[in-house]
Amino acid sequence: MSITQLGRLIGVLLLLEVIAGILENFVLTAPLFGEPGFLINAAPHATQIGLSALLGVVMGLVSLAVASLLYPLFKRNAPALALLFLALSSAGFALSIAESISVMSMLSLSQAYVQAAPEQETLYQGLCWVVNETRNWTHYLSLIVSGCTLFAFYTGLLRGTLIPWPLAYAGLLAICLQLFTVSMPLFGRDVDFRLIAPLGICQIVLALWLMAKGFRNNTASAG
Repeated sequence: MSITQLGRLIGVLLLLEVIAGILENFVLTAPLFGEPGFLINAAPHATQIGLSALLGVVMGLVSLAVASLLYPLFKRNAPALALLFLALSSAGFALSIAESISVMSMLSLSQAYVQAAPEQETLYQGLCWVVNETRNWTHYLSLIVSGCTLFAFYTGLLRGTLIPWPLAYAGLLAICLQLFTVSMPLFGRDVDFRLIAPLGICQIVLALWLMAKGFRNNTASAG
């Protein structure tokens, strides 16, 4: 596979990740976070929520596939960075599985709540808080690891001069903003979702650029 072909393949995978992320976080899991809460909302949308959990695992595999495809290419210029990128992608895949498990736990609790006796409501309300916070913390940690993975990704692209430097530096800056805001819950502060938007835009622009142009230095072979 040539460098150009590899770049175009990575572009397609990146665009799929962006689309899947929007679908998973803002469409399929919407019943979990709307009023009157997931205890009531989740059970009637079991298939939808199950699909969101499956999609999360599949996209974790896609991210791992991207890292595996790029490992030989990154290794030429920065062996340590290539290994770090692969390790972070593996950690991200493990966290995507953990997050999917926590989402399915929310669904299971909702299904049990629907069948429970009225006098058990207090018990389920307590469990609701625990299960919901478990999912939230798994999600935030997953976003932090994802941000670190993307930082290694853009750094590798920059080191190898595989994309124009403005795209690389814009991506790195957007990742810094994303990491800053998704780390805020660790310090008792809220996430500012406006600081996540630039990264989404950078990912879409990079994906489209790669699909059109591929990686630079297309005289070499990716193996």
